[in-house]
Amino acid sequence: MTTVYIIRHAEAEGNVYRRCHGQYDSLLTPRAYEQLPCLAKRFENVPLDAVYASDLFRARTTAKAVAETHGLTVEIRPVLREIDMGDWEDVPWAELPRLWPEEYAVWRARPWDAVPPHGESVMQAGRRMLDGVRGLVHENEGKSIAVVTHGSAIRGALTIAHGFAPEQMGEIGWGDNTCVAKFEFDGPDKLEVVYENDASHLPQQLSTFASIGWTDNKGVPTTPQIWFRRADPMDTADADKIVAFMRELHRNAYGTDANLDPDALLRDVERAQRMSPRSVTFGCLESGEEVALIYLKTFYDDEPDVGLVGGFCIDETYRGCGLSGQILGQAISVYRMLGRTYLCAHAAEKNARAQGFYHKFAFEQRGTYQDENGLHYRMFKKIGID
Repeated sequence: MTTVYIIRHAEAEGNVYRRCHGQYDSLLTPRAYEQLPCLAKRFENVPLDAVYASDLFRARTTAKAVAETHGLTVEIRPVLREIDMGDWEDVPWAELPRLWPEEYAVWRARPWDAVPPHGESVMQAGRRMLDGVRGLVHENEGKSIAVVTHGSAIRGALTIAHGFAPEQMGEIGWGDNTCVAKFEFDGPDKLEVVYENDASHLPQQLSTFASIGWTDNKGVPTTPQIWFRRADPMDTADADKIVAFMRELHRNAYGTDANLDPDALLRDVERAQRMSPRSVTFGCLESGEEVALIYLKTFYDDEPDVGLVGGFCIDETYRGCGLSGQILGQAISVYRMLGRTYLCAHAAEKNARAQGFYHKFAFEQRGTYQDENGLHYRMFKKIGID
């Protein structure tokens, strides 16, 4: 008998930034690094002969936490990767129904049949991953191993392991980050699912599902999800909205907007968008209402590995609704594509709200910055993937 523990990776960017991350390589979140000791403790007294992981950062880093408690190293197997989401990779979930309405409708109604453009289905990913696990069973007959992989691949694999028809995939539900399934194999082909989607090692405050408002393992987040559209500085209505958001940001940060020059701001927006059309965008609700501004100074080149934030602003009505991670995710997406290693923001000395935002998302202060608005703390977050 060979025992295999199938483990979902700890909380990663896509889980909280509400972006479609399949084989897109992303980092873990601050909460993930609190989840990992709980997972490691769960396996502290569980015999393990080997630990395997997909080659994506979120999986191999999770696997390392399990392996280290046993003095093992992590063995990488790309076959254990997450579903390939094709053209949907790193697209906010809220944008999918706007850009691919027919394909996304199938994803929502018949996820076992859905194949993102140039990607693969959940069932194909599950079959690929499970075949990889069977290969590991062949290499480790009679032993006990841990395999760290990904949510959709696990869901598809569990559907197959139970002998369900693809359309019964909904009976599996979703497992929280770091959840565990236990498989017992009698040879590579005969297997029994002992348990699945077990995240009992996590206290409620470290549950990803709880943090994003999932009511059960088949639910959807109750927090609003936003999509992003280019803010056009040449369009009068858009220009007015850009200036209005930045006026609000200045008043919140400095108590006055006296030093805001609208014409200079709009010229800088044009400069930024020459580097990337996504550098200045509105975050929009399903209705199209603009509820946030993301302004990135992509023309900043004093530090070639740094992407500078010009401003984040959320409409007052929607603060505290879970949008902050989504606007941060947009900034990271833009600057990671531009090859930057760090995201930098200047938080005004007296702007406690902004400082709280950056501390929440694990930015670190490195020095200060002074301009006509006063003293700012330079806040940095690593976004490059090792």
